[in-house]
Amino acid sequence: MSYSTGEIAKICNVSVRTVQFYDGEGLLKPDSISEGGRRVYGEEQLKTLQMILMYKGLGLSLSEIRGVLSSEDGGRKILLTVLDEKQKVLDDEIKQKLSARDSIKVIRQYLSEGRAMPENYFFDVRTIMKGKRKLKATYAALLVVGAVVDALEIAFIVLWAVKGIWLPFAVGMPCVVALVAAAVALAYKNLAYVCCNCGEKFRPKFGQFMFSAHTPKTRRLTCPHCGERNFHTETYSD
Repeated sequence: MSYSTGEIAKICNVSVRTVQFYDGEGLLKPDSISEGGRRVYGEEQLKTLQMILMYKGLGLSLSEIRGVLSSEDGGRKILLTVLDEKQKVLDDEIKQKLSARDSIKVIRQYLSEGRAMPENYFFDVRTIMKGKRKLKATYAALLVVGAVVDALEIAFIVLWAVKGIWLPFAVGMPCVVALVAAAVALAYKNLAYVCCNCGEKFRPKFGQFMFSAHTPKTRRLTCPHCGERNFHTETYSD
């Protein structure tokens, strides 16, 4: 089956301009050009556009998407790994919520009957109500540090370049470097990765972590278990 630019855009719920953009970037080439100069797309191009949009939603850059699509399996391993990890997170959340619900039922029963709770059933309610996961907390901390660092750098540069006041830059930049170092240390401590090939969870060496290409949710690493070098899914470290 063949599609025009407008038809393939409508199927994927994007604008014609988006399809034209990915075409211009070399990510989505038409199957053929009609006699009238119209671009014609086939089923393979439709699948490719769907994959591009999914990877874009996962936070991959255009260059990274280009690399993934050129890989042997078209990047399916990465997508499957991301989906598996998301399912694990959702399963954990469901288990925690069900456990909290069951605990609340037991507590309500004992309170309504005026009985004392069994000694082995005391627990910290705050643990049950805890909704923030380690990974989200880490991301939030990194976001705050990044915003502070950006603000300080801009302020120091403006003071020096515009007003000629260099002292804040000289004194403040070491503080900025210290903040960045602390953020990197926090990320390295709290983050781990799930291999897109074997599914094993691992932590890379610090040098590999520091100098590897990455997106908001993946990082290009070599899995120590199977040797697969690819963009592996970011998760929290136990």
